[in-house]
Amino acid sequence: MRPGVAALMVAALVCAAGAAAGLRWYQRFMQPELPAVAAPDIASLFVDDTPVQLTVFSGGQFAPWRTTADEVRTSPALWRRMHLAEWNNVEVSLREAALDNMLLKYRDLLANPTTWDRMRTEDWDDVPQPIRTVAYREMAAYWAGFYHLGRRYGLPPATGADTLAAIVMTESWFEHRARYVNRDGSIDMGLGMASDYARRRMRALHAVGMVDATFSEDDYLNPWLGTRFAALWLSLLLDESRGDLALAIGAYNRGIANAQDPLALDYLNTVRRRLITFIRNRAAPPAWDYVWRQARQLENVAWPWFDRRAAAARSPRLGAGGSVR
Repeated sequence: MRPGVAALMVAALVCAAGAAAGLRWYQRFMQPELPAVAAPDIASLFVDDTPVQLTVFSGGQFAPWRTTADEVRTSPALWRRMHLAEWNNVEVSLREAALDNMLLKYRDLLANPTTWDRMRTEDWDDVPQPIRTVAYREMAAYWAGFYHLGRRYGLPPATGADTLAAIVMTESWFEHRARYVNRDGSIDMGLGMASDYARRRMRALHAVGMVDATFSEDDYLNPWLGTRFAALWLSLLLDESRGDLALAIGAYNRGIANAQDPLALDYLNTVRRRLITFIRNRAAPPAWDYVWRQARQLENVAWPWFDRRAAAARSPRLGAGGSVR
């Protein structure tokens, strides 16, 4: 019996070993091999960190700037570092998305005299330059309409408003803190680049009741008041030139006595080019063209301030910088 028991034990061990091997094979056969999958990047679902190379303007200098697509689309801090010219080099879809977001965020500033009257110069420092170009053109249109710029000489309202905006652009490129020191040490300042002579003259004219507003030195840096000065000054020059718009434009830069000299003619041609290209948007650079067209869609087409009585009713009360009769 001993040899038989031994044989049975051996057979049992062999069967057990075979069963174990079979079980392992079955488990390997039936168990699927899962593919290797990288962990999902949840952040990318909410933030587009695609690298973008830009040019920004800071401290009076242009400099390269590396950022992300998400920052370009959504960051007011970055927007404040870029002028419209720098947006021309941004990829089209990214540029338009960013400018759309910018126009939406600052929509209340585009054509709102009541808001403009409450804002200080420092408040405008925080507004991106593309938005300021729209708002300052609207301010020029407001004051041109308020004073009926050139109406007594048959000047169409749109021509007066567009010409005033083109002069402001030529003088300061829509920089409300613009400042220029002349060779004689005199200073031109603000959106309309009011000269020392013009600032003195405005005070004198207001003192005798010939103009309805007076301005402190700091007021010229406030765009709401700076554009008002420009409208008043151009109106006075139209009177001096007896309604000759070209002569008045030359006089804005050179004074009425030199309004037809070569420098005045160069200035006149520059104003005309900018009026056509930028203010009326004929073949303007792509970023300017896009903002101009989008802003036009946001504007109230029926401008109330082309009517003097409506303008007077709606005009906000000015602070220390001006007075309305």
